[in-house]
Amino acid sequence: MTIDSAGAKILLVDDNPANIDILIELLEEYDVRAVLDGESALDTVQEEVPDLVLLDITMPGMDGFEVCRRLKDSSRTKEVPVIFLSASNDDASVLKGFEVGGVDYITKPYRAKEVLARVKTHIQLFIAMQQLEKIATTDELTGISNRRKFFMRSVKLIEQAKNKRIPLYLAVIDMDGFKPINDNYGHDIGDAAIKAVVDATKELMPPKICFARLGGDEFTLMLTGTEEKVLKQLDLLRKKVETMRIPGSGVHVSLSIGVTRLSEDTDTIHSLLKRADKALYHAKKAGGNKVAAHLKSS
Repeated sequence: MTIDSAGAKILLVDDNPANIDILIELLEEYDVRAVLDGESALDTVQEEVPDLVLLDITMPGMDGFEVCRRLKDSSRTKEVPVIFLSASNDDASVLKGFEVGGVDYITKPYRAKEVLARVKTHIQLFIAMQQLEKIATTDELTGISNRRKFFMRSVKLIEQAKNKRIPLYLAVIDMDGFKPINDNYGHDIGDAAIKAVVDATKELMPPKICFARLGGDEFTLMLTGTEEKVLKQLDLLRKKVETMRIPGSGVHVSLSIGVTRLSEDTDTIHSLLKRADKALYHAKKAGGNKVAAHLKSS
């Protein structure tokens, strides 16, 4: 895996402008953003998550150790590597830096080659971990979330919906007659059909929706809104796919969709999937190319 770290985003936190100038000049191949205190650092990462934080320990107000603790307590920034900067290299400070979540410790005055080597190493490790995570949670054929990623996201969405009383719906989507497409036209056309359904779904559904391929020709997505709105969105998808022809073959595809609603505090992703699958069964039994709803918890 080749990793290009040039242009990576670094957040530099130091109350000494002279130190900031030195590091910005030294780290010219990176996109460095500098702030003078811990509070500003915590505000900045809410706007944009960096690939690395260079964090001075001794600052007025909130010190670097506390800033690091807060970064590690946030799901948004807990994986971002933090390198501490300090004029002191006593064992207690170095140990505390690692205890609060730092990955490295650079002492002042700065040695250019050491700074560059440490920064590059930790940025490349961070980028590599992100790439591996993407591979592990992305469906290779379509580029959308895979089954593993769906279960990770759905649990959080269900918890959020329960806490905030947000109407949440789960739909399971299945392509009608998919096996004969593979058998009669080959897997290349089958793959093209799957991609076409994914493209149609992404076009019609809200951006950043929880949309995943469960496996084969089965997909799932989670929607918020009124019952009328959700059912209308799903039926628009069904109608769009119904009119499509797969490029290179003229193959026609259609969808059966089963949908359910989060209705009980005891609902889990497994109970929702079970009800959505039951609704999907009824859509298939009725001849396919239909949206069927099972909106009660029983």
